Amino acid sequence: MKFDSYSAYDPSVTSQSLPAFLTVWPGLSLFHKDLVLIEGLVPLCICKHPIGGDILPRHVTMDVDFGIALGASSALYGTIATDLSGMGFRLKDPSKARYVTNSKGHELFIDFLVESTGDNPGTMMVDDIIASGLPGIQRALDTARHVTLEGQDLFGGNQQTTARVCEVGPFLALKLRAFGSRQQGKDAFDILYTLKHYDRGFDAALEGFATEVDAGNPACPDALKALRDNFASEQAPGPTRAAHFLLGAPYRNGSKDEQLKRTLLKQEMVNTASALRNAAQ
Repeated sequence: MKFDSYSAYDPSVTSQSLPAFLTVWPGLSLFHKDLVLIEGLVPLCICKHPIGGDILPRHVTMDVDFGIALGASSALYGTIATDLSGMGFRLKDPSKARYVTNSKGHELFIDFLVESTGDNPGTMMVDDIIASGLPGIQRALDTARHVTLEGQDLFGGNQQTTARVCEVGPFLALKLRAFGSRQQGKDAFDILYTLKHYDRGFDAALEGFATEVDAGNPACPDALKALRDNFASEQAPGPTRAAHFLLGAPYRNGSKDEQLKRTLLKQEMVNTASALRNAAQ
């Protein structure tokens, strides 16, 4: 679930995303080799998070998303759906790959995505759960980073676990492709935030994306098209949607300070996108 502005995200809900992950990941230990954390929680795991000044606000997410291998199975020892049920998650809609639980009066969602091919462009069954097909998932699985995460789960228990997390190159490819298909400001914001705060540095993030292009990541053709079509100028959809997401709708009589912040943000979005295009050449 995504909103069109940063301010629409309720901290009481977004603060439950990590506890949801810390509930589910340890409980799916038999499937760890076939799972990788993708989408909204990834910046938490692979970025530094400075505070103060004019830096970007912390990333936000209301979901937990997993990439899953096509052949995922625990053989004789249970299934993903039964394990999720034991942790309080149920299938929200039989036609969609979304599992839900309720915590502190809010719904929390788990989604599964599997590598899309010509044979499975939509949803498909993996083990006994429904997963949505998406190009680039297998690269996220193949290049996953191991990250130690700790905190309380949804039951109030203290957890420390080592997770398989999508690395920066596949993450940027997936996010750029997503923006190209749905043009949501949060995707543009996530791209900018990750490039600025990647824990191994800006140049390493660029190199990670270039590696995915060279490796033939199937998400990259659409990602590169999105860079060309949507991030080339300050008035292009990427920079304008990122500015709207962070600062809200522009006002004709807005203050000079507000106008300057919007201009600088759009310029930064254009410059980082340009660096990505150059790295991929």
